[in-house]
Amino acid sequence: MAQIAGIKVERTSTGIPKFVTIDLRKHTDVIPFLEQKGFEMEQPVKWTTKMKRSFAQAKNGEIYTRNLEDLLNV
Repeated sequence: MAQIAGIKVERTSTGIPKFVTIDLRKHTDVIPFLEQKGFEMEQPVKWTTKMKRSFAQAKNGEIYTRNLEDLLNV
């Protein structure tokens, strides 16, 4: 079997193919197939604990509105 640049097949000790590693920079045509199978290419947003607490407070109706003038008058 010929080898393709950017694709590596890892085999078990008995020689059965088990894993395939694909360099997506070289093989961008594979990305639509992976997305169709449910693979997410973009990294999820990492929310901090403070942001999660703010979302929970907004969901519970604990929102306070302020005037910009009130904030600037120190």
